[in-house]
Amino acid sequence: MIYKYVSYELSFEKDLPQKEQVYRLLSHFKADGRDELFSGVSRPVYSFLKENPMGLDEVVAHYRFFYQSVTIPEVAGQEKRYEEPKAGETVFIETDKDYFDLVKYNWLAGNPQTALNEPHQVVLTASRAKHYFPKLPEQDILGKTIVYNDSIKKVISGIVANLSYPSEFNGQEFILIKERERDKTMMAWSNTNGADNIYLKAKDEQTLKHALAQTQKELDAKWQAIKKQELVSFDFIRTLETMPIQESHFSTHMKEAALVKTSYKVIYSLIGVALFLLILAYINYINLTTAQMPQRYKEIGIRKTLGGSKRSLIMQMMTETAMMVLVAAFFSIFVSQLGVFLLGDLISVNTKNYQDIGLYIGVMGIILLGSIIVAGLYPAWMMSRVNAVDIFRNKGQVQVGSEKMSLRKAMIVFQFIIAQIFIVGAIVIGQQLKYVVHTDLGFNKENVAVIQIPYKTFMTPNFQSKKMALFEEIKKIPGVEKATMGEMPLNNSFSSNQLQYIPNDQQEPISKNVFFKTIDPDYLDFYDMKLLAGTALIPSDTTNGYIINETAVKAFGFKNPQEAIGKFIGQSDDMQQIVAVVKDFYAQNFYKPIDPMALSYENRNLQTYSIRLNSAKHKEWPTILEQVHQTWNKFFSADQFSARYYDEGILEMYKKEQQLFKLSNISTGIAILISCLGLFGLATLTAFQRSKEIGIRKVLGASVSGIVSMLSKDFIIMILLAILIASPIIWWICSKWLDDFAYRIEITWIPFVLGGLIAILAALLTISYQAIKAAKANPVDSLRDE
Repeated sequence: MIYKYVSYELSFEKDLPQKEQVYRLLSHFKADGRDELFSGVSRPVYSFLKENPMGLDEVVAHYRFFYQSVTIPEVAGQEKRYEEPKAGETVFIETDKDYFDLVKYNWLAGNPQTALNEPHQVVLTASRAKHYFPKLPEQDILGKTIVYNDSIKKVISGIVANLSYPSEFNGQEFILIKERERDKTMMAWSNTNGADNIYLKAKDEQTLKHALAQTQKELDAKWQAIKKQELVSFDFIRTLETMPIQESHFSTHMKEAALVKTSYKVIYSLIGVALFLLILAYINYINLTTAQMPQRYKEIGIRKTLGGSKRSLIMQMMTETAMMVLVAAFFSIFVSQLGVFLLGDLISVNTKNYQDIGLYIGVMGIILLGSIIVAGLYPAWMMSRVNAVDIFRNKGQVQVGSEKMSLRKAMIVFQFIIAQIFIVGAIVIGQQLKYVVHTDLGFNKENVAVIQIPYKTFMTPNFQSKKMALFEEIKKIPGVEKATMGEMPLNNSFSSNQLQYIPNDQQEPISKNVFFKTIDPDYLDFYDMKLLAGTALIPSDTTNGYIINETAVKAFGFKNPQEAIGKFIGQSDDMQQIVAVVKDFYAQNFYKPIDPMALSYENRNLQTYSIRLNSAKHKEWPTILEQVHQTWNKFFSADQFSARYYDEGILEMYKKEQQLFKLSNISTGIAILISCLGLFGLATLTAFQRSKEIGIRKVLGASVSGIVSMLSKDFIIMILLAILIASPIIWWICSKWLDDFAYRIEITWIPFVLGGLIAILAALLTISYQAIKAAKANPVDSLRDE
């Protein structure tokens, strides 16, 4: 299963033609102490490169956009249909015919040279064409008209097969780039949208560097002209950079909401988990096989006496291993399918559906070669070394290993080192996730339901008055304690801008990047936010003041919150007074430190209802929300209502950590199980080898508890040694992982002690069966002479 996931992730762009020559053009921003790589590029840059290619083989625009609706016409056997794209769906791409030269599609219908020459044309992928017209063949779909946003008509001019490999070129509907007047203005050179991507193809790095340098020179000149004309009141440093397309899927350090990326850390961690689990299984097989060897010594002795060679004995053992591995491999097919079901959203749909012949060859190679050679060869070699004379002279009793640290014991120690890493790692991940979910966020998120007003609802006649009337009606519903309107305190949606403060004693303004949230006057009270200075906002249709947070107070150089009250911040044409200071609260996530924040009141921009439900009526919450829904229906369309509990939404922001926690728990369980099986094998062998000693001790009066303690002592020492070796390794791994969080737990001794106790308890439970069985055995059976 891990191989399938890793194989899928590493196969991005694998069949893109001449992928070594394809690059993404990116924007690197530095401003106000922030250093960010951004996926978008200003649109005039594309026009400049098209007019001045400077030796580049391809310059391709790839602009993502969003339509609110698509109308599919009535055709034979299909009624007229109206669809709204799902939230977050990014299937619509603005580009030109050069895109299809860069990304080679198999054309099922239409002419690639003319299919995207006119603004009224649209090219669909096969899956999208079948989605719109499930009963028509590709050729019959050509020429059909679909309507976007109720008025924009597009004629289907081409259909291309879906790419056969994973790619970030995941658009499914392609239209010609629309030339906008605002893209020709000087200010367009300073505007950057993350959805506006540009791809370059260059035959060598020298050509690429030259084109990049010339484009950067033009960009810098335009920026200086913009500042000279005082079109902006802020400053930043923007550098154009290129990224090989093969690295793009793994660029998790770059902001890009439209694409799902994977970190190399995750890939390497999963490969490490897979290798460790395989190694544990190999060690296990060796231990269990060698534990059975004393019972087979007479068989080996007879075979050798009758002329059996070392080679034949080794082949016998290797064949036994191969048969066992093949049987296990057969059953693992069904177990892995069950695993896919149980892991749920840990594995994406694309990964589940991914098929590659290399997958099966690789997995079978690991299973057969690794298991047979690594796990089968050592026991076979050990068995072939046994001397037949020694077997019969000692009546079947042959010592394997020594009282010192044998290879078998060393392997047990190694197994528990890995198991300990998994155990403590899972505990630390769980502690960080608990910290993220339960720590004080600076606001009260309990018992809150959130209702987002859909964008389409904004077009409703008299929307603003209906919005506020609905708000008043919601507050009257029994079970609703409080209500407010405004953006949620903590979410993934944010906007920011450069604001200035001009101190009285100097002319040079202090410019800082400030994040914004729109709220109403009841917002602070609703979320139990602490006001440190000033008063709440006054209702207004336009911004009439800012409430800033503590971080903003420090950023603009104020000594304390009270000093900030009455000062003005903003841009040259829009300066607003600071009316209050609120205590810091988390507005984005724990990966980033708290940024300067400004809260403002603008009635027309309020788009979210937050309602606090009565905690004593927890069982009635669904009924209360249904009443809210019925009230909504009086003002807006019923199918546009969507409510969710806020704390669940916050938890979803840390989905990656939840998935990692779940995966860690699964891996920990497997590692402990495998390690204990290996320990069981060694305990079996030890009990067999010391059966005569145990018999003598019992004859001399030893108790069962004393014998169990004697047999367990060596194993506990091995576990303690494993814990000692594993601890610094675990501390380093966990520290590295926690470094990604701006706010994190401190690693204490508790996870190590708890992990050690779990390992020792698991070991004792495993050993106890064999130890008690050996201690309770009749000493006569082990001491009598055959």
